[in-house]
Amino acid sequence: MSTSHRMLALAAVVVLGAPTVAAAQEPSFTYLEGAYIAGFVNDVEEFGAVANNGTFDLETDSGGGGYIGGAWQVWQNMHLFGEYSTTSQELEISDGIDTYESDFDAVRWRIGVGYAYPFSPTVSFYGRLSFDNAELKDLQIASFNLDAAGDGIGGEVGMIWAAAQVFQLQGNVRYTSVGEVVSEGSDTFDSDTLIGLNGRWYFRPDIAFITGYEFGKITTWNLGVRFTF
Repeated sequence: MSTSHRMLALAAVVVLGAPTVAAAQEPSFTYLEGAYIAGFVNDVEEFGAVANNGTFDLETDSGGGGYIGGAWQVWQNMHLFGEYSTTSQELEISDGIDTYESDFDAVRWRIGVGYAYPFSPTVSFYGRLSFDNAELKDLQIASFNLDAAGDGIGGEVGMIWAAAQVFQLQGNVRYTSVGEVVSEGSDTFDSDTLIGLNGRWYFRPDIAFITGYEFGKITTWNLGVRFTF
């Protein structure tokens, strides 16, 4: 093969390969992911009957659990999404003389709709509106049964940056109506604003290792796998 033919062949490979590279960089909103999740529920010691009684002290420790989430792009830049997580938390209650130990589950889920705007081949902005639910489950110790649940509206805005062909970074700010345990009133949860940072490494074109940290009154960290379709 002559030098000119080699150059033409190389140019053809580059031209044909460029869309594939660009497609690999663009964030996908059709995916399914699962992860191990660790978390801590702040301010449980201020919760309801125990806090208002003034006689008992509560302490909690962080615990682990599971997370599953997914999204499906339904029309142009619109997508539906859902997330579910449960983390076990250790609980200790004391009246100054006796101390009791138990645990409870913090269960959270949300479903909603989102819109993504591709700002460039490597950067996308997105927004989401959701229905959120949070529950303190099996929160029973001594003579107390403190199970409680709440739901409300949530919203999220964020940015996804394809830092490399196989690596993505995502940052977001999220509001939820059920993000903080409250000590007064009839409601169990109050609103909260959370800040999140996530990373994804695509070791195969459609499979990525994922990790993320979200800071708020309920703080979580996760490590898992995402399948992109």
